[in-house]
Amino acid sequence: MLSLLGDILTLGIGVAISPLAIVAVILMATSGKGRTNGTAFVLGCYTLAVLLVGALVLIGRASGSDEADSGANITVDALEILLGVGLLALAVHQWSKRSEVEPPKWLMGLDQLTIGKAFLLGVLLSGPLSPKDVPLLIAASGRISQAHLPAQEVIPVILLFGLIGISAVAVPWLISVIAPGSVERRLTGARSWLLANHSVVMTVLFVILGFKLIGSGIADLAG
Repeated sequence: MLSLLGDILTLGIGVAISPLAIVAVILMATSGKGRTNGTAFVLGCYTLAVLLVGALVLIGRASGSDEADSGANITVDALEILLGVGLLALAVHQWSKRSEVEPPKWLMGLDQLTIGKAFLLGVLLSGPLSPKDVPLLIAASGRISQAHLPAQEVIPVILLFGLIGISAVAVPWLISVIAPGSVERRLTGARSWLLANHSVVMTVLFVILGFKLIGSGIADLAG
């Protein structure tokens, strides 16, 4: 189980580094809604990651992807390479947008969200609205489904992977819960930096993770 966690750790960190999601939590925290909307948002991110990865792992294992020479196993490796190529394409696209400094309009309306909408936003930003997270979650699902582990060990791996994936957004949320009086002082600088450098951060992340997935997929197919 530990070797599998080590294998998917990079993917989990890649999911965690989501500048706009982090900024969203910071804005909720600095508006005084970190304990309510911030909590719902983080739970939304976690729920999507765990349910999506869990469902894909279930499908993969049912099709025999944990058998080394099976067609399903080879398909997972080929898909991983394709996802890596997709991330490299996203890197090129993101780099072309690096001069855009205007934050998304939806960030400005976060203080009007209800708890339910904050939860839904967390689900959307960690899934359908994220060009990065869905490929990474699919790749992690493939890795987990290929592992020769009993079901009782696979479930904790999925839950732990989900926690790794929300680790970055959990930091400003924790600050808003533990020390709400110092939220503005501690998080304003980070919010400004993330908004200003979002495209560059995402470009670098896409390149690193893209080559990671391509390399892992090729190594598995060759081995």
